[in-house]
This record gives sequence, structure tokens and C-alpha cells, in this order.
Amino acid sequence: MPHVRRLRPDLAWEDVVRIINGLLPEARRWTQSRLLRAVKAYVRDGFLPTEVLARAGRRETDDRLPAIVAAIRGADPDITLQAICTRLEAMRERTPRGRTSWQPSSVKMLLERAERLGLLE
Repeated sequence: MPHVRRLRPDLAWEDVVRIINGLLPEARRWTQSRLLRAVKAYVRDGFLPTEVLARAGRRETDDRLPAIVAAIRGADPDITLQAICTRLEAMRERTPRGRTSWQPSSVKMLLERAERLGLLE
């Protein structure tokens, strides 16, 4: 529970579970729902402060992915969204959620963000 006290509410529960499970052997891993139930019990019994159950703040977003997508579009203005997906997968670039396979909708979202940031003309 010291990890929960230190990480919450700065990080989302899925990140807290990933960090805690990284330290544990496979047989002792937590699920997100199990950890949340345990934390609620600890808060109810007074072992943890109620602040650990507060909503996590928004994540900081970086401009790296929109810059990469904008550079790909800038090099070839007629490139399709699917072709950008293929190029990002070839670069072994992870999606904003950490996955390896890209979808055109994710690329479209990044292109819109790049435009708002002034990275596209």
C-alpha cells in the first residue's frame, strides 16, 4: 500500500496497477478491480487517506506524436491515413495508448492536433 499512497491520485489506476505488478512475481499480480476493492477497504478502516480515491488528473500530453505525423504528412501531402499507419508501425512507434498497431482514426486525431498546434499548414 505504500505505492498506492505515493502514486495516487497523481496517476490513473491502470498505471498504478502496472507499476505495482512490475515489482511482483506473476503469481501475486493484482487486477485493477481487486486493487481498488482493497484500497477502498484500507480507506474505510483508516489505513489510507481518502485522497487516494480522488479522481486522477489529466495526463500531460507531449507533442512528439503529432510532430512525427505532421512530418510524414509534410513529406508527402497526398499520403493516406492508412499509409501513415503503416509507416508508424514500420518505425515501431507506439500509439497514444501504447499499442503497436495503428488505426486511421488515431492518425486523424493526431493530424487534427498537429494542425491546432500549428505544425501543419
